[in-house]
Amino acid sequence: MTAAEFRSQLAHFTGSETFTRHSLRRSLLMTEGVVFLASAAGAYWLTDAIASYQHTDRVLSEHFQVWHLTVDAETRSATLTMKDGNSDAAMITQAVEYTDFPLDDITLWLVRDDQHWVLMLPSEY
Repeated sequence: MTAAEFRSQLAHFTGSETFTRHSLRRSLLMTEGVVFLASAAGAYWLTDAIASYQHTDRVLSEHFQVWHLTVDAETRSATLTMKDGNSDAAMITQAVEYTDFPLDDITLWLVRDDQHWVLMLPSEY
């Protein structure tokens, strides 16, 4: 699947009726679009990376987290950043030495409701 076809598939996710619990952090739910992304792109490592940061008070205090993965097409290295929903300042920056992620970039939102964290595509909000 080309990157354009993959983005087209992701655009179809505009809400979620089914949520999947993340295996590392049971209070983290993933929408149908995020599960599709992780499965189709072989990117469970991406959801695992996001889940792995959900233990510090500094990160947990942010009820709206914006996670952005940027891939360098030449080196296939990437940078994963987390910003709070109200700022451009990165709170988390993680270098990824190599990835075969099919897109040059992707943004995911992690939003907290009363009981859970929900990881979603922005189109699913």
